[in-house]
Amino acid sequence: MPRPRKYAETIVKSFSLERQVYERLRQALAVRGRSISEEVNELLHKRLAEIEGQEASAKDSLNYEALKREHVKLAEEVNRLIKLLQKDGTYDQLMVTAAELGLDTELSNAEEVIAKLLENWTEDKTAIHIFITLIETSKHKKAIEKKLEQIRLKQGSSH
Repeated sequence: MPRPRKYAETIVKSFSLERQVYERLRQALAVRGRSISEEVNELLHKRLAEIEGQEASAKDSLNYEALKREHVKLAEEVNRLIKLLQKDGTYDQLMVTAAELGLDTELSNAEEVIAKLLENWTEDKTAIHIFITLIETSKHKKAIEKKLEQIRLKQGSSH
C-alpha cells in the first residue's frame, strides 16, 4: 500500500544528489523533524520566487511558515521533556533548584545556571541532562516566539 502524501498536489520526480550531501542533509533534517522532500520543496519555492521576482514577500512567507512549524515542534518537545521528568519525579525538585540558582523567566542566564546545576546536582545525572535539554529547548522556543510576535504585530499594523 503506497504511503499517503503530505501534500495533495504533489508529483514524484527523481533526481541525483551526491551521496554524502544527501546523508548529511537527511541526518540534519531528521533532528528538526523535517524530511528532505519538505526541504527541497521549500528551496524550490524560494528559487521560483527569485526567478519570478517576488523574492521578498515569498521569502518572508516561507520564513514565517518555517517559524510556525519550528515553534510547534519545540512546544511539543518541551511538553514531552516535562512529562518525562514528572514521570520520574524530578521535575518539581529541578525547577525549585533552578529557581534558587537564579534562573530567570526569559532564560537569559541559562548558561550560568546550567553550569551551577551541573556542579550542585547530586541526584540522577540522566534527569539533570534531560532538564538541561528542557532549558535549552525552552530558550530556543522563546526566541522563536519573539520572532513570531514581531511578524504578527507587523502584519496586524499593515492591514
